[in-house]
Amino acid sequence: MVRRGGRSRLGCLFTTLVFAAVLYYGVGVGGVYVRYWQLADQMNELATLAPSLDDATIQRRLVLKADDLGLPPEAHHFVIRRYDRPPEIRIATAYSETVDLPFTTYTIHLHHEARAAL
Repeated sequence: MVRRGGRSRLGCLFTTLVFAAVLYYGVGVGGVYVRYWQLADQMNELATLAPSLDDATIQRRLVLKADDLGLPPEAHHFVIRRYDRPPEIRIATAYSETVDLPFTTYTIHLHHEARAAL
């Protein structure tokens, strides 16, 4: 019989601790990116629907979405521009979110521009 001297238990404990730390940090940072992707998806959808919507309606829907997601106030500012040549619409926003984690504070800068033909 071979005795391992507790090495497998320590290896399992170490792996569990690393997994728990990655999960703990990932939830905080991952939530920021999930909200960003939801807002980006709404921006892309509204850019596609832009031929049938006016800019005020697009702005209102995006502000409501940003508010529903609990984004910071700077995320509620959208730049909507329509171009003639080529005929397209561009919707852009940029904002930062701060994630407080143990031992550090992490600021994530986010920017998205949606484009669609008119």
